[in-house]
Amino acid sequence: MEEDEIEEQQASQPNIGGLHNDAERYLEAYQVFLEKCESEEEMTKRWLQDEGPGLVARCKVPAKTAFNVLGMGSGAGHFDAIILHAVLDKYDQVFCRVVEPREEDIDQFKHLLEDDEQLKTVAFEWHQQTDEEYFEQTFNDDTKFHIVHAIQLLYYVDDLAGCIKHMYRQVAEGGLLVIIHLSDQTGCSNLMKKMNKFLPDGDEQTPYRTTAHIKEVLDKLQLQYTTDRLNVNTDITECFVPGSETGILLLDFLTHTPHFTDTVDPEDQREITDYIRGPDCSVEQDGKILFNNSSEIIVIPKLGDASN
Repeated sequence: MEEDEIEEQQASQPNIGGLHNDAERYLEAYQVFLEKCESEEEMTKRWLQDEGPGLVARCKVPAKTAFNVLGMGSGAGHFDAIILHAVLDKYDQVFCRVVEPREEDIDQFKHLLEDDEQLKTVAFEWHQQTDEEYFEQTFNDDTKFHIVHAIQLLYYVDDLAGCIKHMYRQVAEGGLLVIIHLSDQTGCSNLMKKMNKFLPDGDEQTPYRTTAHIKEVLDKLQLQYTTDRLNVNTDITECFVPGSETGILLLDFLTHTPHFTDTVDPEDQREITDYIRGPDCSVEQDGKILFNNSSEIIVIPKLGDASN
């Protein structure tokens, strides 16, 4: 086969699992997903509001020491703000380092601070970087943090084990690493396993990670952890309404495939959408099709092992 024919064939193949490589389409699909999601963001906020003071109380901070917080992939800062308020209720000196690759999100985070007098007392340090760039820059940085949090971050990092090890290394003794991620006990995780069948041979797509992969890393590192759960459903009824633009974008996000309905073979589409609608992923209730995409919270304490 000629080289140009090979390139043409490759170009015509669906980019299954590649939605994260199309930033514009990803953001468009993600926004629709959030709109149809059963308040995952609000449920996460509520969990942080309820459990945040307890997390802060668990941290052992030396007297006359600032309480340090590291936000990995902080986005626009809404979750960070809740954690920081919980810290400020107990500590006067607070330092927060924010790692976020998108300039727009950092700008929104800074805008959030303008209307919050209490958060203005926090000393912020901004890193517009990916996790890999940040860890490379700070490899020899001795700064330690009493809470390091990674909320819905670990889907797209290239080196999952390396990222977890780096984050844990930056936790102060007596501090906590808090990870919120898609649970391995949901319809979404079942769909991810199903989608592996359609990935190119040998292609390990990071969007198909669940807390099972994270726990595997933690177990290998022999780190203790506790878990909690956020039960969340998403209304995906419009995925099955012909011609619905909302449904098309939802399918893009669920399958992590840009323009899924235009690029994937019709027979494969039917197999995937039938599975999405089936009992392994969804339930039908009050005329709606509800997709289970619950998250899990993993809290890892730093127990003073100097080797980590």
